[in-house]
Amino acid sequence: MAAALLLTVAGAQAAPASPAPATVLAPAVHTSTVVDSNSTLFAVLAALNAAGYDAGLTPAAGAAADTISAAALRQAIRQHMSAPNVPVLPQLRAFYQTHHLANPSQDLAQYVDLALFLGNPPGLTLTIPRAGLPPNATEVADVLPLLQQFYSQANLAAIWQDVQPQYEQALAQDTVLARATLSSVDNFFRIPQDYSPRRFYIFPGPMMAPGESDALNYEDNYYFATNLALSGQIHQLRHTYLHFELDPLIAQYPAVITGVEQEILPAVAAAPGLGLQFKRDPELFYTECLVRAVELQLDPGTPLQKQAEVEAAMNQGLVLTSFWYQQLSTYRNEPENFAEFYPTAAFAAQMAVIGAQARHRKFSPAPAASDDVQPTRVASLLDRGQQQLDGGHLDAAATLAGAALKQPDADHAAAYFLLGKVAAERNQAQTAVTSFQNALAHSAPADTHVRTWSNIYLGRLFDAEDQRAEAVRHYQAALASADTPQSKALAAAGIKAPFHPSAPSTPAPPVPTPAPSPAAPR
Repeated sequence: MAAALLLTVAGAQAAPASPAPATVLAPAVHTSTVVDSNSTLFAVLAALNAAGYDAGLTPAAGAAADTISAAALRQAIRQHMSAPNVPVLPQLRAFYQTHHLANPSQDLAQYVDLALFLGNPPGLTLTIPRAGLPPNATEVADVLPLLQQFYSQANLAAIWQDVQPQYEQALAQDTVLARATLSSVDNFFRIPQDYSPRRFYIFPGPMMAPGESDALNYEDNYYFATNLALSGQIHQLRHTYLHFELDPLIAQYPAVITGVEQEILPAVAAAPGLGLQFKRDPELFYTECLVRAVELQLDPGTPLQKQAEVEAAMNQGLVLTSFWYQQLSTYRNEPENFAEFYPTAAFAAQMAVIGAQARHRKFSPAPAASDDVQPTRVASLLDRGQQQLDGGHLDAAATLAGAALKQPDADHAAAYFLLGKVAAERNQAQTAVTSFQNALAHSAPADTHVRTWSNIYLGRLFDAEDQRAEAVRHYQAALASADTPQSKALAAAGIKAPFHPSAPSTPAPPVPTPAPSPAAPR
């Protein structure tokens, strides 16, 4: 039977992630936008303050009242932490000093991203396997034992309770400000806040410097961590929320992004003012152009001022901004909501023409720094599991699939499918059969990828056991749900003749990895 399991099926990639709210970072709620305190973020950032994170301690001259108030609260908390004897502090300081990054915002972001995958204090333990963390958070994950000791030794639980009255008062102001800002976006798109189960979490906190923020996209949800003085981060908050609204819509039409990759990115590759992340990721580039166009539609200003801003974005390298600004001007006079308007507008873009024009544009020099923080897209447990399997790391793949099964809202069919492929790689026949059968049992009728490939695997497994009738039954089921030339060819070949591992497989054209669902991060 061991030889029979040498049947890794070409084209049986990871199933597209199903749209389901993430459960590892925050509890389910009944509104699209959540503004709340976060005790875990507080604990991690308080520890960083004690370890040497001193940015923004003194408000700039003329700072807003909420900035001054937030800075005073931060100073008071730092004084509280300096009072007790904290034996672990030298180790914590040494760790912080040896894990600095050149970019200050990325330096802080690695700890914020880690905090979003930790359980509540005092435990501060990972809520997902370490292999599922964002790469930047993995780099500092060894700090966890030090954070746990610091929380206890500095008596952060008592400090957290002491600051709650001031914290909640500031948070109430931030909530009003956030909802007013995001409502302007909802009104522009004409989409109600309860349009989908996706969530946008805003976590203002007193221990982050004014002007700094971090945004993270995990599965269906977005997380925005910022300073308690939210007034200074309204532009960045709106920028991140626009990504939250637009990312899943754009992902539904991958053909548009193909045009960007082929025609636009080569034309802007030499633009010195365009960030490297945009040059490498056509979808991020495209979304940024659309986001910038929406921002210009929403911002105050005369038509001449706005046109100058459009030209500035074009000179930076965001050469689809003008197209989208014009389309949005038309949209404002149309009755549809933006989800209805978008497909026709998106496919109206003449990518080849825009790319040709961009090749003759004189781009502006690189700015000193960029204000906009792009949301970090964190692959789901199953996406990371597939990556580990592709790299031959079977134990890590199995661990991530198992962790996904523990999440009530995760795609359990895809998790069992991944476990089946791991078992097949390990020549564990019975485990593979059980996993693929579980994948079928947990899959929806519309989940053609998992159903088709699970049946192909099962057909081959039963062929290896000379259970021909059972094998044919699975091949027939695979053929009924197959939606690619390759899967149809393999299913038909299995019906025609038994599979033999030593024989060459039925020739079939290569099939690209299935496009992820709109909610899946990439």
